[in-house]
Amino acid sequence: MDPVILFDLDGTLLDSLADITLCANTALEISGLPQHTKEDYRGYIGNGMEMLLRRMMTPEAYEKHGGRVRSDYMTIYGDLCAQGGRLFPGIPEMLGALQKAGAKTAVISNKPDYQTRLVWESTFGEALDLAQGQLEGIPTKPDPAGPREVLRRLGGECIAYVGDSEVDMQTGKNCGFYTVGVTWGMKPRKVLLQSGADALADTVEELTELLLERIPERLR
Repeated sequence: MDPVILFDLDGTLLDSLADITLCANTALEISGLPQHTKEDYRGYIGNGMEMLLRRMMTPEAYEKHGGRVRSDYMTIYGDLCAQGGRLFPGIPEMLGALQKAGAKTAVISNKPDYQTRLVWESTFGEALDLAQGQLEGIPTKPDPAGPREVLRRLGGECIAYVGDSEVDMQTGKNCGFYTVGVTWGMKPRKVLLQSGADALADTVEELTELLLERIPERLR
């Protein structure tokens, strides 16, 4: 089977915290609800859109306005995803090096699948072999079902899983993957280590070297 390197999206490859903050606050403003800071959203992100919405609102506000806020957020953020996202510096070069060395690269995100595919098309193109978001009937991370579906679709075997949060580290452990935490994302290195990271990368260059070493030598 082909070697596959799986990546989380937001906070790992995509510098999206500011965009998510803007879109979520705009959706809240439309419904006349209180807004939040970027640091608030840093803690809200990671468990899928529905959990994000619940964290953005009080239970009472969610019950009354959740449907409208969800619809507005989906529209606003979907439009932004289609325009292309901001990658962390060095990410395109890293993905190219991994593919050149013989690995397939794929994203597994808790973001809705259609938003994930919009980001794939607008931002990554052929730099990713596949990008999959939350699909109906498949639980969000840290459940292992999503990553396993990606591997099934690619016909590959995961040689490393890369993410920036405790959800990602738990996902990797639940799947039995070698799991790498990146420290430029949503959560600090202490959280990544406590959540079971096998290794940490402080820069994209460090991550690239670490991942290249995971690719079987016969392919390099």
